[in-house]
Parts: sequence; C-alpha cells; structure tokens
Amino acid sequence: MDIIEILISISRFALPLLGVTVAAVCAVWLLRQRPQAPPEAFLLNTVNHDRLPLTRFESSLGRSKHCDVVLGYPSVSRFHAVIARRRHGWVIIDTGSRGGTKLDGQPVEGRATLSSGQCVTFGMHEFLFCDAEEERLGARY
Repeated sequence: MDIIEILISISRFALPLLGVTVAAVCAVWLLRQRPQAPPEAFLLNTVNHDRLPLTRFESSLGRSKHCDVVLGYPSVSRFHAVIARRRHGWVIIDTGSRGGTKLDGQPVEGRATLSSGQCVTFGMHEFLFCDAEEERLGARY
C-alpha cells in the first residue's frame, strides 16, 4: 500500500465525519440564537390618519413598488428615504430625493436622528413618526 491509498482510505472516513461535525455545530448555534423581534414603529399620515408600519430594522420609503413602504404621491421620489433602527435609536436618511425630506420643517442633510412625535415630510406630504414602544408607555397618536 502506498501513501496515496492510505490517504484516500483515511479521507473516506475523515471527511464525512468532519461534515457531520460542522452540521452539528451549525445546528446547535442556530437553535441557541433567539430571533430578534422586529422594531415596532409606524408613520401616521397627518391628512387621512393611515398608519404605515415600519416592520424592518431598515425600511425604504418611496413611490416604487420595490420599497418597503410605498408612498403613492407624485411629489415623492421612487426611492425617497430610509428609516432605520440603530442602537441609539431611529435615524432617517434622505437618499438624494428630488422633493427632499424634512424633519420638523428642517431639511435632512444625509441622516438625522428621529424621535417619536416628530413630523417627517416626504416631498409635500407630512407624516408623524411614532415609536410603538413609547405608545405602549402611554402616549397616544
């Protein structure tokens, strides 16, 4: 028996054993990981009081059907802005929209910190940002 045959014989047992070990470690890791609850926030349309839920840690907003939150208004860009949950709280990011994004009447340059109760304007349409956790604590919108 030469060295190549010995290595082939060993690999026939070692590689499947290695594969089973890797699969077992991955399964244990996945079972230990607890899924994070999605953030609970929404935008409240100030005109018709529609609630637009923000169900992701990063929600894209715009006129396009590919956005997470579709705003079907002509003054809203196809990909207008992003609202994201970060460790320190919520942020809003204007994605170079033509109509601009405003936070309490001030233009958003790049990104801005977003707090519950603030007025967000996309193009010419106003929404009230509401953090559902704060709503549960007593604030009503």
